[in-house]
Amino acid sequence: MMRGMFDAHVLKVLISTPSDTSEEVAEVTKAIHDWNADRAENAQTILLPRFWKAHAVPAAGAGGQTVIDSQLVDDADIVLAIFDSRLGKATDDAVSGTAHEIDRAIGSGKPVHVWFSTEDVPHDVDVQELTRLRKFKSDLSKRALHGEYNSPSDLSFKVRSAVEADVHNAEHGKVTVKRLGEHAKPRVHVIKSREQVGFDSKGAPKFRTRAAVVLENKSDSVTAENLTINFGELDEWVMRQNADPLDLPPDAPLRWGLMLAFGSPDQTVVKFQWDEGGEQHSFEQPLTV
Repeated sequence: MMRGMFDAHVLKVLISTPSDTSEEVAEVTKAIHDWNADRAENAQTILLPRFWKAHAVPAAGAGGQTVIDSQLVDDADIVLAIFDSRLGKATDDAVSGTAHEIDRAIGSGKPVHVWFSTEDVPHDVDVQELTRLRKFKSDLSKRALHGEYNSPSDLSFKVRSAVEADVHNAEHGKVTVKRLGEHAKPRVHVIKSREQVGFDSKGAPKFRTRAAVVLENKSDSVTAENLTINFGELDEWVMRQNADPLDLPPDAPLRWGLMLAFGSPDQTVVKFQWDEGGEQHSFEQPLTV
């Protein structure tokens, strides 16, 4: 007998990983589809797996990572990062594309889960890549809790547990109560770029990093009225003319310069307050620079 239709939130799950994890990506994608089959109707939530090789649309005029950021990373609700024996190609601002995506997602307050393989390394492993990966793992462990997996099937089990927790902890609470897009969703994230500023005494190019804070309303249709933003410890480093309340409709991002200097904090909690039809709402978002 055909089951009836049901209303559901759609949460986009980005699978972020270097190029040596095709088996893991297949298992994680299957795990997400299995979760949907078992839990979607009761939880009124559908998880949509997304992976750059399958879902990034080729676009000219921007670097590959910039395209992936705009199409997949910034639009994701949950990020799953997976490492086997490679770290991946470095970007302008991070040791690899996946590392960049982890930092960008954490900075915008998304749930991020990172796993490293404990399987035996292949006999033809790239030793330099493995060394880079182990250093990254060590550095990451100082600022985040990561997980490990001993097989793709073990990883799929852990992914299901992680996304179940994310659905339970989602800001809309019990998904049977609210529909996606009922409320405004003000969010901020930090973007960085490098520009050449000359050459050193040996003729090597010198660079400086520019940063900005981007404010967006992730709602489909609801404006955040009389929105105020407190950047906490980062407030004096954000270059906005004033902190007066503003109306922020969907699809109308704002950008402010962000000073990076000695003593500037590398993380903060951003506090939002706004109105919707006379009803006040608030939200707090961790932000990493």
